[in-house]
Amino acid sequence: MSTVQTTSDSAAGANRLAKFNAVCDARVVPVLRYTDASSAAYAAEVAIAGGCRVLELTWTIPDVVTLLRALRDKHGDSVILGVGTVLNEAQARDVLVAGADFIVSPAVIPGLADLAHAADALCLLGAFTPTEVLAAQAEGADIVKIFPADTGGPKHLGALRSVFPSVTFCPTGGVTEENMAAYFAAGARIVGIGSNLYGKEAFAARDTGALVAQIQRTREAAMPTQGATRG
Repeated sequence: MSTVQTTSDSAAGANRLAKFNAVCDARVVPVLRYTDASSAAYAAEVAIAGGCRVLELTWTIPDVVTLLRALRDKHGDSVILGVGTVLNEAQARDVLVAGADFIVSPAVIPGLADLAHAADALCLLGAFTPTEVLAAQAEGADIVKIFPADTGGPKHLGALRSVFPSVTFCPTGGVTEENMAAYFAAGARIVGIGSNLYGKEAFAARDTGALVAQIQRTREAAMPTQGATRG
């Protein structure tokens, strides 16, 4: 049985902090949810070509562990790779053993944060209400994923931020290039963007040039202007 490799507390703390800072600096995290591995692999390569250095694959991708390993083998440590839609410890263990830098769950799953931290990885737990945000904090979440973000919108996020000013929030679900500025203004440190990051027609046509340009534009729009305060 594969086991998760652990590191010393001091080294792990430093490594996790470096990963945390890199994720936050990215501002936009592509969330790759596809029903076939080839489309997910293509979307990942397009995102990397567009300058993304943080990617979230989802457990729903067929054989996502193989894709995770392939991306790690090709890109090494130049890309921070995570897996989302993790619903239990068994799934978490599989992707952590495969080298995931972070795991993401749409809910508060007991034990996931401890398992991730033991593997020197970050843990993002999902929440929507104040009670769930508090539970995610208690479990040790490094970042709280607000999902589905578009159900409450930026105002909902802003209300949560007013109660939990020290929490790092990542709204996901319905976030677009057009509305992400409102989420950042409401207190998001980063945002997760799924299929909205890729033009549907361009993706179907595998128009890599157009897709890379779109991603670059989104990333540039997400960066704070000089002198602005980050969420």
